[in-house]
Amino acid sequence: MEDCNMKKFYSIFMALSAAVLVPACSGLNTVPEFDPADSFAAFVATEYGLDENKGKLVIPVQIASIDPIKTTVSYKIVEGTAKKGVDFNDTNSSAVLTFDGKARTQDIVINVVNHEGDYTGDLTFSIELVSATGINIGAENKVNVSIYDLDHPLAPILGEYSASSVCNYDGPSSWTMTMFKDAKDIKTVWIQGLTDVYKPGQLVYATVLYDDSGEETSDHISGIVIPAGQFASYSASYDMTPVGCYITSQGIGYAVEPLYFAYKNGTFTFDPQEDGQSMGILVFNLEHTSPAGWWSAFTVPPTYVKK
Repeated sequence: MEDCNMKKFYSIFMALSAAVLVPACSGLNTVPEFDPADSFAAFVATEYGLDENKGKLVIPVQIASIDPIKTTVSYKIVEGTAKKGVDFNDTNSSAVLTFDGKARTQDIVINVVNHEGDYTGDLTFSIELVSATGINIGAENKVNVSIYDLDHPLAPILGEYSASSVCNYDGPSSWTMTMFKDAKDIKTVWIQGLTDVYKPGQLVYATVLYDDSGEETSDHISGIVIPAGQFASYSASYDMTPVGCYITSQGIGYAVEPLYFAYKNGTFTFDPQEDGQSMGILVFNLEHTSPAGWWSAFTVPPTYVKK
């Protein structure tokens, strides 16, 4: 990551230098020179994220100039959902970086507080370069920082699953399904790869279900329900939805209903709510006005086992 950021930083620097040197090109024997007045300070990258248990985040600030120069760069921290002194601490109380004329890079070092066992949700804050002595502040003057919470109530069911099924048309099939948390709702998950059609397909959302204990904790997750009306895959000719596909026990007709999956010991299995209910993929016309037929129906509905 750091090598890529360095390349990006110096490509910006060289582009700026080229722009400054254009007038000199009219003289064929003119030696190109970078005007020291165009030197600037900037962040190497503008987005950083780390898990709350990583302890330390190092954010480089670099000086773009022909030779390393002596200067000071001031910055400020802007709190968001993450609060200074509560969720993180700046190791530099002065918020000033001093460049000694030998090195182009100085680091802002942030210590992150680990709220182990306490669900806070992902937290954010930002850092902005305010001023520099004798040089400019570059365009990359702001960094957004995310601290990822590791105590999400749904953590046991998030991540990758090995999925398998048997399809009417394609026979046995296996693929990867991934379940993501929702940024705001702790009762919602997002699923990619619900079926094996046009992998990985679109994201669909599901609501987490709990058992009859009345406790909505990870130990009491009983399953999920995927609301009907979501499109999970697309093609040039059809839009397809795997949610709500229904076949009668005689194999005729269909209706759009939610899909239910039971959960136990790291495995999700299709949970029919009525006799004869099955899971498949119903193909709609591009206007989404009427079903055009089945793309696929599973003789054995998918099972998802946590990797």
